[in-house]
Amino acid sequence: MRVRNRHSRDLDRPAAEVAALLSTLGTRDDGLWPVHLWFPMRLDGPPLVGAAGGHGPVRYHCTERSPDAVTFAFDSILGSRHWRGFHRFVVVPSARGSRLVHDLELRIGPWRRLQWAVLVGPLHDAVLEDLLDRAAGVTGPPRWSPWVRLLRRVYPRIRARGSAA
Repeated sequence: MRVRNRHSRDLDRPAAEVAALLSTLGTRDDGLWPVHLWFPMRLDGPPLVGAAGGHGPVRYHCTERSPDAVTFAFDSILGSRHWRGFHRFVVVPSARGSRLVHDLELRIGPWRRLQWAVLVGPLHDAVLEDLLDRAAGVTGPPRWSPWVRLLRRVYPRIRARGSAA
């Protein structure tokens, strides 16, 4: 089975400025990942080919890097190496300024598809929308579904320290 997932946002920021944020992914100075709400993304170096790390129970390594894009191949999700695929951030210039796109693609079996639908997918979608809000300068409370709020209560380790349930 194949899972494809895309999140994107038009931003009132120049593409070069948004692309510069990609260089901070997974670092202590991360200007993109919503570390104030979720487990941080941490890499063992800057987001360049070969850098490894992840966020929470998701592990990956950087396989491609250009000034306006970064791609990570999954090593494991929820402790299992049976998740095969990648996720990628791309910055595209637009008339408004730029568009930040995140694509994810996985090849998984039926059991993993159920895990994606019930647990991984809803949390992934919430993290990505929070990331895009941060890139857009949106302030205010997150717009999580009741299901995501429940998952955050049941699994408190997925939250950033001090973040709201």
